[in-house]
Amino acid sequence: MTSTTINAVQPTRTPVAEHAAELRALYQQADFTPPIWTDPSDVGYLCVTLIERSIALLSKELNGELLDVGCGRQPYESYFRHVARKQACDFDSKRGQVDFECPAHRIPLPDQSLDSILCTEVLEHVPDPLAVWREFHRLLRPGGKVLLATPMYWPPHEEPYDFYRYPEFGLRYFTRESGFEIVRLIPRGGPWAFFGQVGLHVMPHIIRFRWMRRLWNKFFLGFDGWRCSGRLTMGWTVLARKLATPASSKPLS
Repeated sequence: MTSTTINAVQPTRTPVAEHAAELRALYQQADFTPPIWTDPSDVGYLCVTLIERSIALLSKELNGELLDVGCGRQPYESYFRHVARKQACDFDSKRGQVDFECPAHRIPLPDQSLDSILCTEVLEHVPDPLAVWREFHRLLRPGGKVLLATPMYWPPHEEPYDFYRYPEFGLRYFTRESGFEIVRLIPRGGPWAFFGQVGLHVMPHIIRFRWMRRLWNKFFLGFDGWRCSGRLTMGWTVLARKLATPASSKPLS
């Protein structure tokens, strides 16, 4: 690929300051008590509580007819009781209560039949993420929204269906190429939450007792919220809106 081609497809970088502002908004939910991920001694607490914070922050943006794609056990169902109608699908119906079983890039619903799509921690498990974004575009009515959460850091999981991790630029590329505009892009934690989570993964033999993990998680979550640096994050939660113009079919090279 030539440098000219790279410059043509590379999105404009969001300033670190903007990420920091979004992170402050995430942490400013001072009275937020997670109703789902409640155990601060859990090894994954730093990651999952920040995911839940981001979903809680943006949940009211989804309305009308909503589909939860790759729903699993539908852990965030309580945040979407306000929508008119909610359906759920997964590639394996044994993973939870689903309305129908299907892959994320071939959903058996008519064109423009939805107002909102929720998709949490799924995109890293699909072999063709752009096809999934284009399927979301097909399903949504004009102006419809996608609320999607995906990691930039996490150890291998759900093997062999664990394919990707996503930096900011990857998500911007997918949304632009599939006919969406990004409304919000929230980093799920900053460097200190990242460091705290990695520490639990690499030093389980040292931070091995529940009381130690509880103190560790509370310290790094609190310090990360105080610093609010947008330079490094464990993952992203993106709110994207379907544009009126058709999705781009322009190839990468």
